[in-house]
Amino acid sequence: RVLSCGLKDFSAHGGGAEAAAPAMAAVPGGDKRVPKIASVVGILGHLASRHAASIKQELLRMFHESLGSAREQHKATVPFLLQLALMSPALLAAVSPELVESLKPPVLNQLHQHFSAVPRDELDALVGVVVHLLCHTSAGALRTLRFLLATAAP
Repeated sequence: RVLSCGLKDFSAHGGGAEAAAPAMAAVPGGDKRVPKIASVVGILGHLASRHAASIKQELLRMFHESLGSAREQHKATVPFLLQLALMSPALLAAVSPELVESLKPPVLNQLHQHFSAVPRDELDALVGVVVHLLCHTSAGALRTLRFLLATAAP
């Protein structure tokens, strides 16, 4: 429920591909245009001590479900999840190894289709956020590098 509420608020406040990048400069406080995101991060941090596995499972479910949908709220899911990762290193560390494992060719194709209509400047901003997160990820770093090399090779 916390994630669903946060996503709805993020989406209602114009959260999309462009929303995750401006907040990178203000990572601790989050994007001021999205009032509930700091609360979502705080609540998830508090719940993580007892419910880490279900939080991780829900984050991954949200990611995969959003790729197959054209609903407006689902278009904001990936930027929302990126914003959460920017604001919470613990969430990033918890979900990144499994997320990398799940990025098989069909999922990568869905990601490509999902973002094909996004304007170039917004897409560049999202790529900047992803690179920032990759640079700050220690959990599964070797696996992530191997994935990037294997994906880029063909």
